[in-house]
Amino acid sequence: AKGNSCKGDSDKDRTLGELECSFDDGTFKKGTWPMGYCHPLSAGCKALGVMDNICGKCTALPGGGFQLEETTAGLRYAGASFDDNQIGTGSYQAMNICILARYGNGGKIAFMPTSKCGGRTGRGPSSQVHWYGNCRENTVSQKDCCSNAFVLGSYFDWTTFAKGNSCKGDSDKDRTLGELECSFDDGTFKKGTWPMGYCHPLSAGCKALGVMDNICGKCTALPGGGFQLEETTAGLRYAGASFDDNQIGTGSYQAMNICILARYGNGGKIAFMPTSKCGGRTGRGPSSQVHWYGNCRKGSRETTCCSNAALLKSGFDWTKFARGNSCRGDNDKDRVLDRVQCYFETTPALESSETPILAEEEEATSLEEIDDSHEVAPLGLGEVDENEAAL
Repeated sequence: AKGNSCKGDSDKDRTLGELECSFDDGTFKKGTWPMGYCHPLSAGCKALGVMDNICGKCTALPGGGFQLEETTAGLRYAGASFDDNQIGTGSYQAMNICILARYGNGGKIAFMPTSKCGGRTGRGPSSQVHWYGNCRENTVSQKDCCSNAFVLGSYFDWTTFAKGNSCKGDSDKDRTLGELECSFDDGTFKKGTWPMGYCHPLSAGCKALGVMDNICGKCTALPGGGFQLEETTAGLRYAGASFDDNQIGTGSYQAMNICILARYGNGGKIAFMPTSKCGGRTGRGPSSQVHWYGNCRKGSRETTCCSNAALLKSGFDWTKFARGNSCRGDNDKDRVLDRVQCYFETTPALESSETPILAEEEEATSLEEIDDSHEVAPLGLGEVDENEAAL
């Protein structure tokens, strides 16, 4: 903020005329917390694929993966340690810290962590500021503030998590994290618990079709151009969540936006816009999973939280959309999306557009007729939307 409060005000001060700066030389040495006893990012760390060792010593693990360890002052990031709750093997917090370590804050995630990831509280300082991670997995209301709520997606910002033991932030302090073991998926299709298992890798065939993120789907070329993504066992998904089973038919903005996510990746530059031929189909996979909110009308004012409100623009962040069935986020769960078909214009997109680009209004799905209450039941087993059946 500017001024003399978090809200910002008109307070003015005398200007700063001089600043002296001194930086650490990158060697391991004694020092006060959180600066001292911090291992440098060594050549050994880099060889293991570690981008940020969060002050830990890097060691290779048998069978792949790596361990980060610092038992004197603990592992830490941006001046804070990690929660000593919800840090055991398979916890989302441990998996997310592994993502932070391998890809660095804001990095692009190429391979997801496995449930073998786990941390252990050390015998170092017992009372230090920490990032908030003491929430249940899949806690929608705390997705932006708790490191254990969901598995991170590409271009995440760790510093948006709260510090302390609540989303509001508080002065709670914990014993530091002394050890973390990290294991990552090898990029092959295999069984596993949702949302990690049954995820097709980004194959050479996907890349040849121009797909940047296949959202766990198998890529197939479509007649007349375009591509199809399909995964019928566990469904298509992104950053630990599936997609809304409402407003997903041919011509829906949600389907078109999922196609943008697939072709350009989260935060990508959109060179060609999707066409109204894009459409998705709800499958017969898991019937009750967390999903991104997409059950709003085209042209809705819910552009910041609903994936069906307007078409995305370059530099978008999919993770800003809400999870559940409202902009506030809730615990609503849907049947997973098992197929999406994507087509794109051949004329380059207009980068100068500053307003949401609205595609042709097509009554391609009867779900367009719903009211704003969002009380629409998902398709049951065996039921097929007559407008989606053409996919």
